[in-house]
Amino acid sequence: MAEIKYALNENYKIYISTFKETSLDNHHKDVENEYLCEDESQEVINFDKIIEDKYPDPNTRPKAFDALYVDDNNVYLIEFKNQKKLDNKEVIGKLIEGKKELDDILGAIKVRKKDYRFIYCVVHQNCKPHYNRFKCGVSKDVPRFSLAQYKENGFIDDIYTEDVNFFSKQFKKKTLKELMC
Repeated sequence: MAEIKYALNENYKIYISTFKETSLDNHHKDVENEYLCEDESQEVINFDKIIEDKYPDPNTRPKAFDALYVDDNNVYLIEFKNQKKLDNKEVIGKLIEGKKELDDILGAIKVRKKDYRFIYCVVHQNCKPHYNRFKCGVSKDVPRFSLAQYKENGFIDDIYTEDVNFFSKQFKKKTLKELMC
């Protein structure tokens, strides 16, 4: 069986990108490009782009998270959300449909999934000040967007739904690498 980082980099090298590029919010044509994370030092796989190329017709394209980051046996499925109001259905759809596509890809490149932990990270804008957190749809210490059930039933190993500051701190804590978001 193949080692995941090597297999992804060999088979999907044209999709190697950065946190900055994969965190770009270009859905609002009237607003200048907005990056949720400015880091260009760490490589990720632009998973959204893999899915766009695999399914050119947007009407049949499955939802997908933005980036894949592999650190040892941890595979982070990262979705960046720049919007003020977040849609539960969309966040859940990106997990379910994106994970299914990832499972298909890993099967095709002969990666044994059981050797890895899959962690879904929804990274959103920082909420300021503290009392404004609920306007951003967040409350501490609880996986949001109705995602907890997917961890409980074993669909995903772990879930983080936190703001950029928390994500950057956790990234350093878990990977021992600095992330400048």
